[in-house]
Parts: sequence; structure tokens; C-alpha cells
Amino acid sequence: AYFSAEFGLHESLPIYSGGLGVLAGDHIKSASDLGVPLIGVGLYYDQGYFRQRLDRDGWQQEQYIEVEHRLLPPQPATVAGTPVIISIQTRTGTISARVWTLAVGRSTLLLLDSDVDGNDPEDRQLTSRLYGGDVRVRIRQELLLGVGGVRALHALGIKPGVVHLNEGHSAFATLELVRDRMEEEGVNAGEAMRRVSSQI
Repeated sequence: AYFSAEFGLHESLPIYSGGLGVLAGDHIKSASDLGVPLIGVGLYYDQGYFRQRLDRDGWQQEQYIEVEHRLLPPQPATVAGTPVIISIQTRTGTISARVWTLAVGRSTLLLLDSDVDGNDPEDRQLTSRLYGGDVRVRIRQELLLGVGGVRALHALGIKPGVVHLNEGHSAFATLELVRDRMEEEGVNAGEAMRRVSSQI
């Protein structure tokens, strides 16, 4: 499983801003070409990363464009015909997210989208913009990517042998993997961390 805050696949799906996303997109495309069983895990941004232009005075102007997901290839991930919705608990309540799936050649990309009924308005906006918002927004995005991403994999019955974290945006995935090991295998935190460390 390849966790990343952005994936550069095509300009019609603006869920990337630059090199990090292009790298992640190239990895998942190469995995498809080589037949490597890799699944990507990221966030679905309704507005993506801003488009920029310079005004007459030479100042950068940002423009966010709403992505119309009905015109794009991602489809709702389902189990037995039921859309997959995951949730994570925070100090201020639960954040839920639907899971989209996107075929990238022979590989699959899972994208989490917090714009769902039941979430607080601020949490519905968590996945609206790539790298938007303050520190609180970024931490909640990272919780959703890391913890939510592991839960999305489990909801779909996927247990990866290796987990790659593309930079630190998905670091919370390690804590969720440790929690899973403690719960499923009945081991203490130290042993769970040892087992997870061989998987990362």
C-alpha cells in the first residue's frame, strides 16, 4: 500500500501540486506496467490545488476550481453493493469519509472524501483543497489519510504486506497499524510496534 497526500495522474484530476504527486503517480503507473500488486491511498480533493496566474502588477493570483466528480473516472468503493464509509474519532467528534476507487491501469487508487452527510461543516471541507487551511486542518487531513486510509484498506479486505508512507503526511497510519496488531493479535504495544516496523 502506497500512502500519499497527492497523486499526479492527469491534469483532469487535480489532486497534486508538484513533484511529490508526480512521483506518487509515476510509482502507481509503473507498478501497473510491471504487474506489481500495489494499491495507492490518498485524499479526494473537490477543488484540488489552486491554479495560479500573474496579474498586471506581477502578483500571484490563486484560483480554485470545483472538480465535477461525475465527469471523472473515480467510482464509489463498495462491499457487497454497499458504498464504503469509514470513520475516525477525534477529540471534537467523529469524521466520516466515503471511499472512491480509481483504476490506474492494473493498479488501484483509493481516495477518501470527507464531504459526506453527518460531518460538521468544517470537516466536510477537510478534503476540499490540497494544502489549504491552518495547522488544525492539516492535522485532521493527515489523521484522515493515515488512520482513515488503513481503515479503508481493512473495510475492503486488503491487508498489505508492505506499507510505504510518501513523506510524513500519512504518519498516523503507523499508529493505526499498531492499534490493529494489538487488537487482532493480542500483543502489547512494544511487540505491536516491532511487528509493524518490519512492514513499513
